[in-house]
Amino acid sequence: MTEVSADYNSVLLRALLLLGGISVAYGVVGYIIASRTKRKLPGIAFLGRYGLFLFLLLFAEFLVYVFLPSFRDLMRVTVATLVGYVLTLFHASHSISGSTITLQNPSLAFSIDAACLGTMLLWVYAALVLAEPNVSSKQRTRGILIGFAILLAFNFIRITLSIYLEWLTSAPVHDYFWYFNMIFVLLVWLGWLWTLKRGQTRFAGAMR
Repeated sequence: MTEVSADYNSVLLRALLLLGGISVAYGVVGYIIASRTKRKLPGIAFLGRYGLFLFLLLFAEFLVYVFLPSFRDLMRVTVATLVGYVLTLFHASHSISGSTITLQNPSLAFSIDAACLGTMLLWVYAALVLAEPNVSSKQRTRGILIGFAILLAFNFIRITLSIYLEWLTSAPVHDYFWYFNMIFVLLVWLGWLWTLKRGQTRFAGAMR
């Protein structure tokens, strides 16, 4: 039991360090993007706001997972069921048991776990939007809602394509998509900043 516990703690520590590193990297890259698309931003203030909002969002998710584990499981099963519907359209023979999708000929099983839901990407994007200074509540709300819709749709397409293409080719497609997922969040964030800059340009032109 001691060795198993030690291994678990080691894996948990590495996962937390990786999560922390990714979170910091998102914040730094987000700040660089924001600084290049707008006026110079105070780095410490931006990163501080980003870190605070990201922590609060992750902590809120942790509370939901602890006190409402059935909700997490429901989301996993729902995603697996929706992916199954799409796989049917592509005539991929499969079966679904809970949140596990099993394809036949060749036989391959995929489990939709908590990480597949893409909530980390949502919270990073929301934290970047909330960290942006001099933005109205309406602009933030619209940016978060539209951004969430884009990210959720993309994440669903990513899961479906990862399963289907890996079943067809046996290539680790999921890994490639995971890396692009990280870049896609920043692209959506950059798109939101571009709409802000475009809106300010239009306003300035109307005032002349």
